[in-house]
Amino acid sequence: MSKINCNTVTTKDEPVDAYAVANYLRQNPGFFSQHLDLLADIELAHDCGQATSLIERQTQVMRGKMEGYAERISDILTTARRNDVQFEKTKRLVIELAAATHLNALTESLKVSFTKEFHADAVHLALFSSLKATDNHPSLSSAKTLDQNPYYANIQKLASKNWAYCQTFKGAAMEHLFPDHDKLKSSAIVPLYLDDNVLGVLIIASNAADHYSDQLDTLFLNHVAAVTGRCLGRIQA
Repeated sequence: MSKINCNTVTTKDEPVDAYAVANYLRQNPGFFSQHLDLLADIELAHDCGQATSLIERQTQVMRGKMEGYAERISDILTTARRNDVQFEKTKRLVIELAAATHLNALTESLKVSFTKEFHADAVHLALFSSLKATDNHPSLSSAKTLDQNPYYANIQKLASKNWAYCQTFKGAAMEHLFPDHDKLKSSAIVPLYLDDNVLGVLIIASNAADHYSDQLDTLFLNHVAAVTGRCLGRIQA
């Protein structure tokens, strides 16, 4: 029997070190091209139980890898198309927010965008400042003091984080903000800041339990929060 010069030399009477052989072949990928006669003697078990040649098996493995790459590329393209759509919707919302000259207009822009474009079912903007008599949009309220809102402490607690997050729609404070809350199942909580000052919280709710979940990428919501905070600072200045 011929000998393979790897880390150890094997003979007919010695067991073959499979790891050493495999390691040697990895380090010498051209080995079989120099010993073509060996290819005729190599057999691999096929999934169906029959024998198949090394080249056929390599072809199957490469085909499987190509199919995997194709699926990954398809996923990347799908994500890219979804991001393009998201970007266009976000751009339209930003334009509307920039054009708003009073709180009613800003609140309406948020409500229309999230319910019409992003398929939410309800939106509410709760600010931690006093409102004027003309700030009377039904989706707008103040949570500055107990007199203005009996749940003001709970609502302010929603903005204890300075980034957007999702949670199950629950709690008396949430129900207070949404009179038609019976069908609402999930929500996105978007704290609104201007620099280090918290201005309020935007709450977006859905009838679907999985519409706003921990799996949702909140990058878009944080971008909306930053723009809304700037617009609020301009309008309330």
